[in-house]
Amino acid sequence: MGRPCPPSGKDPEPRPDGRADRANPVDCVPSVRPVLLRPLDSPGRDLADRPLLRAARLVGASGSRQRAGSLDGGGRMRIARSALVISLVLPALLLIPNHVVAFCEILEPPSSFPTQVNGTQVEIRLTEGFARVVIIKEFYNPSNEPKQGQIFFPLEKGHELITDLRLKIGNVVYNSSAGDRGGALDDFLTAIAQGQDAALVQYDPPRDVYWIAVTIPPKETRTTITTLEMPLAKRDGSYDYHYRLSVDARDSVAYLRVHLRVETATPLVHVHLLSHPDVPVLRIGDRAAEAYINDTGTVQGRDLDVHFGAASSALAQWVDPQGERYVRYSIDAWDPAWRNFMAPMPRSLLVAVDASGSMGLDDRWSAAEESVSRLAADLHPGETFNVVAFGGPSVRTLDSVPREWTPGRSADLDRFLASLTPHGSTSFADPLAVIDGWARMATALHQQPIFVLISDGRPSRGLEGLELERAFSEVAYDRTMPIFALATKPATHADESLLRNLSHFQGGDLFTLHGDDTAAQVGSLLGSIRVPMLVGVRSDLPRASDAVFANANPQTVVQGGEAIVLAKLSGGSADPIDVRLSWTGAGAAQALERTASGTGVPLQSLLGRQWVLLKIHGMLAALRAHEDPATLDALKALATGNRVVTPYTSLLVVIPRTDPGSTEASPAADRAFAGIGGGLFAAPASSGRGGPIGVSSPLEIEGRKAEALRQDLANPLVAENELDRRIFAGSPEDQRIDPTTAVIRFQGTYVRVLEVGNELVGVFPDDFRGLSLYPTTFGMALSALSLAALFVVRRRRPSASTAG
Repeated sequence: MGRPCPPSGKDPEPRPDGRADRANPVDCVPSVRPVLLRPLDSPGRDLADRPLLRAARLVGASGSRQRAGSLDGGGRMRIARSALVISLVLPALLLIPNHVVAFCEILEPPSSFPTQVNGTQVEIRLTEGFARVVIIKEFYNPSNEPKQGQIFFPLEKGHELITDLRLKIGNVVYNSSAGDRGGALDDFLTAIAQGQDAALVQYDPPRDVYWIAVTIPPKETRTTITTLEMPLAKRDGSYDYHYRLSVDARDSVAYLRVHLRVETATPLVHVHLLSHPDVPVLRIGDRAAEAYINDTGTVQGRDLDVHFGAASSALAQWVDPQGERYVRYSIDAWDPAWRNFMAPMPRSLLVAVDASGSMGLDDRWSAAEESVSRLAADLHPGETFNVVAFGGPSVRTLDSVPREWTPGRSADLDRFLASLTPHGSTSFADPLAVIDGWARMATALHQQPIFVLISDGRPSRGLEGLELERAFSEVAYDRTMPIFALATKPATHADESLLRNLSHFQGGDLFTLHGDDTAAQVGSLLGSIRVPMLVGVRSDLPRASDAVFANANPQTVVQGGEAIVLAKLSGGSADPIDVRLSWTGAGAAQALERTASGTGVPLQSLLGRQWVLLKIHGMLAALRAHEDPATLDALKALATGNRVVTPYTSLLVVIPRTDPGSTEASPAADRAFAGIGGGLFAAPASSGRGGPIGVSSPLEIEGRKAEALRQDLANPLVAENELDRRIFAGSPEDQRIDPTTAVIRFQGTYVRVLEVGNELVGVFPDDFRGLSLYPTTFGMALSALSLAALFVVRRRRPSASTAG
């Protein structure tokens, strides 16, 4: 689970309220350029086409400033634009922990007069399979300097997307334009450099968040109007929607107003505010309901959870002003029309258990062993099971292939787990090839492969970050295999977050073991698994040869789910509708048909947007798994044409100039650049403290050396036994390491950790030769004290020239 960052950089611990802390260490960011320019896909073609900031080329790969040539004309403008984006965006981005759990955060660097949110209005509209949320935030700048309000949306993959941005100044509302991500950012920076008001919403790959930046003049207000839309999946006959209302209530100074409306095409069976049962729900006829929250006190620090359900099958339509007709038909898996054909597919549980060094600490390994045994005990006749253990360069399996589980195999599993001793480095990529092969075998046996990852946190070598997520997305997408994770006493919130990203976004979810709750968490994981009930269901609209489907076709109906037909076609609302679902069941071709006259089909105005969102989410899922230029081009065209922000497209609002002044960089840009040149890009060794440099005594010098060594040995890669080999500096083993291929995972004052091939190698000072390299925290501390004493002895030993 170890950490690639220096020991001084620590990820934020969870806050008492469950949200991540706003602080994020700058020293864990290797340089400014990767933060702003990191590609979405590596290696291979950059699917974003252009970096996040093309004008920031003057920032070198190491974070140092390169020679930029003359500062006249275009050179000065480029510097100003680069300084602006770094000053506006980077300071806030550095404050965001990876994958913030809050839905909408307002962040900025520390300030005596921070930007305040006067108030927030939220309009939530829910219907079958879809949610639209409009968030209106009024920013106020109390200072005498121009400021930038920044809103961050850690939107979940496959869920919300930003589909509109407007900026209100006074009583005038300015609309946004959609464009390519890189071009939109360039236009935003140009507008800022020319003194114009502007607002931009973009995706930031390194932090996996969407952010909105808006300029606010001194003592003035600016209001952003942001629309988010997302598909809703039905589960066990109901839809659930969650909104982080607690964040809005916390940040809003003067007012908070929330309006919720649920409207369905068929009779609304139930609607509940699970989070706020005391808030009245007003029914409007048999197909709509509304609720209002008009103050922060009513929120009571809780998020909003809405639970609603309608009839088991529904047919709706909409014809937009351009003459496009949209038709949606849905039917639950348990609907009497076809439930006799539903049968759960047998499971194949494929478990990858982390057996690295850190799993041997804090009783994690015993929790992992119990988890594996409980997973196997839940299997039924006809279901298969296998385990792969990974730690260090080795990968061991219980069996060569998944085998049917019987109670008599429990002894074999116990012996296998008992034979493992946690040691060495962690690479989540190591077991993927094995899991992928087993998933192919399970599919051939008509079983549903289910991948369960058991670990305490992030890897210490191999793939990391977006590359690791891409690898997990690929295997999940190609094998139609959900991924679940059991976080076994994770050391930090960041470790838990990574496991969530590898599971929650791949059709599964994360469950965390904190202590003696193994049985409950494993039970929750098993209870959340939904296997296919009917596969290969094809959708057809016999009367519409030009129908374009947004849903998967064919599709799979899972336990508690539904089949959806969502198509765009020609015709008017009065034209009849024929919907046909076909599949193979009971050894023969089967079909379910629904015919309705157009005049009797309810109108649902959000169907057009629902079609667009479902189509875009399908393309994004394909791109996360596999790079494909044709899919990317189609996604960009669809997203830009429908004003949807994705990792590849943006929305931009630029206010027309009222003063056609100079196009030179503004004084604000000059100040920003001056501040960056003297602050962010200062020498990394600078302590940031003023005052004269004093002269240290020999004892103080040796004390600092001992402290530096202690910090080196306290790094989790060393202290948690994540090293596969330990060698000494200057030894033959050290000299055989190729510095051009070795990856530095930790660079301390005296200790280095290198990734060499499929091993994590610790390189220790030559003075360690006489000491025992205990693979425990106590042992390493003892070694540090011993070596510190050695430093002092050598310091005090007389030199040869003065001896005698």
